[in-house]
Amino acid sequence: MVITPRPLIIKGNDGEPLLRKTIQYDFLQALFNDTTQCFTEPTLPAPNNKVTFNTLYRKALLASSKMTGSQRIKMEQFPEFGLVMAQVCLLVNIGRINTTLAFYPDMRTALRYYHSIPALQRDETTRQHMYDAARMKTVLKGCVGNESPPVQTPADILNRQAAGLKPACNPVAALFAFTVHSTSITKDHFKECEFMDLFLPTPIPSAARARALLWLLYRYLEDSKGPNPFQDPAAKSQKYAPPLPRISIEEMELENIDTPEELDYGRRMLQYRVEFLNKTEAEYAQDSGKGKGEPAGNARGQRAIKKKAAIGRAVQEEIAALETQSNMSRDSSPKPNALVDPAASTAQAAAATQAAQASILAQTEQTARSSLLEASPVDLVDRKLFLR
Repeated sequence: MVITPRPLIIKGNDGEPLLRKTIQYDFLQALFNDTTQCFTEPTLPAPNNKVTFNTLYRKALLASSKMTGSQRIKMEQFPEFGLVMAQVCLLVNIGRINTTLAFYPDMRTALRYYHSIPALQRDETTRQHMYDAARMKTVLKGCVGNESPPVQTPADILNRQAAGLKPACNPVAALFAFTVHSTSITKDHFKECEFMDLFLPTPIPSAARARALLWLLYRYLEDSKGPNPFQDPAAKSQKYAPPLPRISIEEMELENIDTPEELDYGRRMLQYRVEFLNKTEAEYAQDSGKGKGEPAGNARGQRAIKKKAAIGRAVQEEIAALETQSNMSRDSSPKPNALVDPAASTAQAAAATQAAQASILAQTEQTARSSLLEASPVDLVDRKLFLR
């Protein structure tokens, strides 16, 4: 297998929502909803110290030396918020989200970009109290700092396991090591795909990718030689991840489907963000007209706000044009009449819709795949998805 270094950062224009396919929502759900209690929680007494990955990962975040007391309380008091926080932290952990992402639509900072995540931000707590990605990265680094000696490579983890440590390290440190050394992880444990494919829009079932990651974590954190609860029962060797079967584009359509409510929230927050940027741009222009001098740094910030506002307006215009085109296409479709079987017409319309969605999915995946070979970050925000 030829392994290509891949920039994996999700990147879209300021204000654009990160939809389910972008964050691979179904993969995250399969990973955090797994009920297998096989990971050792070091703060619990044996033999009742086995927990799920969900619990293990959240406990690692709560134990971070960089987690504030108020955020720790929120994660403990509001389980749904704690889950969302953990899922977004995992995306930061493996490099899908970088430190420029923020969740505050009223933000003026030039170096941050606002994105809503509609599938995860389902209540006021998750919409108002999420850390930005930079602070999440700090929390994650605090988890790594809890390990002594430090964990830097997968080999370090296995050495700690051989020394009798269980778990060999916390899952945050393990995922950092796997990501940095993804080439060696792929060569050692994956046949059907590359390690980083587990986190990307890939024609492999979300549940299978989640199981493969759980298998890898168990092998390194718990036991690299004995039975693995996530192993394929028919496997002849425990060295390789469980099977990762390929699926068709039509089967991919059945995963990561945004709900109408999520698309509406994403559209509303994009509108809110563009209006805020327009207002901020106008305030800067008004101050400039009054002859108020601005430091050079603030001038750069003004230029960034102006650029973001212009891009936001362009994105809105593109979505509006796509909606108009979609409506015109529906209006021009032949109407059922006495000579046309209504059932056949409905089936034909459904087939056309399915074909269009397949085309969108194929384009999204192809864009991701081709962009992964370039130096620039990956833009996986497909505005056509708003037309569902």
